[in-house]
Amino acid sequence: MTNAHDTDHPKTDKATTPKKRSPRSRRWVVTILVLLLLGVAGQQVWTLRLWEGLNKEEAAVVTVDSRLATLESALTNQQQMRQEIYAMRLSLQQERQLLQLDRIEERIDTGWQIWVATGESKLLANALKDGQNALSNDPSAAAQNLRLALGRDLAEIKAQHMTDLRETVEQLDGVIASIDKLPLVQDRRLPQTEAVPVEAPVAPSADTLMDKARLIVAGLAEELWQSIRGMVRVQRLDRAEAGLIAPEQRVFLQQGLRLLLLDARHSLIQRNTATYQQTLSQARAWIEKYCDAGNALVKSDLAILQRLAGLNVDLSAVSLEATRSALVSARSALLGLPAVEPAALEPSTPPANDAKAKGAAE
Repeated sequence: MTNAHDTDHPKTDKATTPKKRSPRSRRWVVTILVLLLLGVAGQQVWTLRLWEGLNKEEAAVVTVDSRLATLESALTNQQQMRQEIYAMRLSLQQERQLLQLDRIEERIDTGWQIWVATGESKLLANALKDGQNALSNDPSAAAQNLRLALGRDLAEIKAQHMTDLRETVEQLDGVIASIDKLPLVQDRRLPQTEAVPVEAPVAPSADTLMDKARLIVAGLAEELWQSIRGMVRVQRLDRAEAGLIAPEQRVFLQQGLRLLLLDARHSLIQRNTATYQQTLSQARAWIEKYCDAGNALVKSDLAILQRLAGLNVDLSAVSLEATRSALVSARSALLGLPAVEPAALEPSTPPANDAKAKGAAE
């Protein structure tokens, strides 16, 4: 038994004693530990780099957000600037159109004033034509309506015979200067004829008392017939009788004619049609009545007065109503205002001075 116990004891010690590791296992353990350390270090490095990347991305996102905010602000500013620029352009365009309308109206007004003062319609027609050309590129409805109105008034001016005030005044001045040279009716002299001697009738010899009585009755009858012929007067009624005036009244007639024509000249400048026609008719009637109608100067003055009396000196011959209304409508459309009644462009016409005309005619 002792041997058996002794033989068993070494086995027990061998089993309980730990086995020594080999160098190869230690190398693997070290390798694994190094790898674990490397893995942990790599993970830390990767974590740091990931964190730095996240920080960079966050900073980039912040930068992008700030840039986006800046861009949005710039875009908002650009839109606002565009709106302001568009509003400014509309305002400038409106101001330019208003200035264009003012220029057209000013030129038309100037042409109208010159026509009223001198009777020259060329400048007025040119103003209407230039207004048409200026509005040809404007597509707005108000501008096209104004262009059509300018065309209608221009056609109306060309269709009418406008009075040249300067030429008419010069012709009136010529007639006034020739008043003192007009011969009167009593200045006309008939050609003198040689007197034919009239033989006295030979009285027949009265031999008897009956013949003497017959001669006396014939003489009484002849005297009675001559008296009756002197009481009867034959006169033409289809024309007025020539007026004869005393020599001392010649000056009053000439002064009256001069005053009538000066009044007609003044009425022509004032465009007073009623007084102008009345004074010219009265002057013509006086010349026809008291002056020698067969004289060349009288005929020339009568023809001039008749031609001048046929002229249309009324301001309403050219009203420009369509142009004025279209101008007001175009200006109201540009300003966004309701349409108003157009103001008259022509100057106020003075009332007819009838009392002065009657005094001059008298």
